[in-house]
Amino acid sequence: MSERERWERRYRDTEEPYYGREPSGFLARSLTLLPPPGRCLDLGGGQGRNAVFLARRGWDVILLDTAVAGVARACSSARHAGASLAAAATDLSVGGVAVREASLDLVLLINYHDRQAVAAARGWLRPGGALLVEGFAQEQLGRGSGGPQDPAFLWHPNELPTLVGDLRVVWYEDRLTGEDDNPRHRGARWVVRLIARRDA
Repeated sequence: MSERERWERRYRDTEEPYYGREPSGFLARSLTLLPPPGRCLDLGGGQGRNAVFLARRGWDVILLDTAVAGVARACSSARHAGASLAAAATDLSVGGVAVREASLDLVLLINYHDRQAVAAARGWLRPGGALLVEGFAQEQLGRGSGGPQDPAFLWHPNELPTLVGDLRVVWYEDRLTGEDDNPRHRGARWVVRLIARRDA
C-alpha cells in the first residue's frame, strides 16, 4: 500500500477527523510570531484543522494534500465554519507543487516531514513572510505517541535551522514534551518546532 493510499484510508475510515478538530496548539500559540493575515499554503494539510483555524482569522489559505478524502473533509469543515478555503489533492513533491516565488506570507508544514519542501519554502515567502514547521525528531522512534516510525521522515538534531538558509529563526525547539496536542498524539513525544521569517 502506498503512502497516499494509507492516508486515504485513514481519512476515509474515521468518522471524526483523524487528528481532531482543534488546530495545532503550537500554531495557535504562535500567532503573534507570524505576519498579519495574508496568503498561506498549508502543505500536507490533511483534513484542514489548521487551514480552517487560519481561514477563520482572515487568512487566504490554500491547502494541498495527497489524499482526496482529506481534502474533501477540509472543504466540508470550512463550509461548516463559515470560512473560505481553497484546497486540492495533488502530488506534494516539490516538483509537483507549483508555487510562484515570493507569493506567500505563510507556509505551514505540520506533521509533514519533507526536507525539500522546507528548503523550497524559503523562496516561496514574501518579505516578512514566515515558515512554520512542526513534527517529530529521531528520538520519537519506538514511541507509541504518534509520528512516523521510519527514521527517513524524522528530523535530526539541529537539522531544520540549517534547511531554512537565510531565513531568521524566531522560534526553535527540539524536546520531549507531555502536552497533548490531538487524539493521535497522546503521551510523551519528542517534537521539533520551528518558525523562521524572511526579512521584511
